Amino acid sequence: MSNGQSRYPAGSARTVLFAIATDYGTADVNVVACARRGATWQQTLSTAGHVGSNGFAEPNAKREGDGKSPTGSYPLTEAFGEANPGTELPYRTLRHGACWGSTSGDHRYNTYYRGKCLPTDEDLTELMNDGPYQQVVVIDYNRLPHSPIVHGKGSAIFLHAGSGPTAGCVALARPELETIIKTLRPHDRIIMGPTRVLFR
Repeated sequence: MSNGQSRYPAGSARTVLFAIATDYGTADVNVVACARRGATWQQTLSTAGHVGSNGFAEPNAKREGDGKSPTGSYPLTEAFGEANPGTELPYRTLRHGACWGSTSGDHRYNTYYRGKCLPTDEDLTELMNDGPYQQVVVIDYNRLPHSPIVHGKGSAIFLHAGSGPTAGCVALARPELETIIKTLRPHDRIIMGPTRVLFR
């Protein structure tokens, strides 16, 4: 960040995460956390992670159900899970009936809601109880306030625990995930994609 190699600006972020793949088509990434220290940036964590089973989509090419993660820079707007581990992000403790809309054409597409989850939506409570969603950070892709919601462009892009490829989220080991979550504040960001797209 400090030497200007990133193609994406950090804005007012105090912490920037990178999810870096060697190229398109691979689900393996290096997750790097960098913290602002005055006018410079310091790497605070580096760990292995995974993205969509089909790797990264090219910029603006992500589609619902393609098994790819979006390429670009996105705010980390909020978090949810079983209990707040100490983050300064807005945090939602999940209760029964917590859902995330992934049904294109439905007015709840790519938003959190409570009620009976549609068959193609994510049952957040069930996923929390099963393990991967015990702690989650929302990557503000294709949703307000970062951008207008476009149906079919992809939904439910999160940072969560996991040991293998995802449907489009970024997954890493839970201890490292919780370390990261505790450092996050509003306006922090994630920059994600292949090396040649992210850096000069």
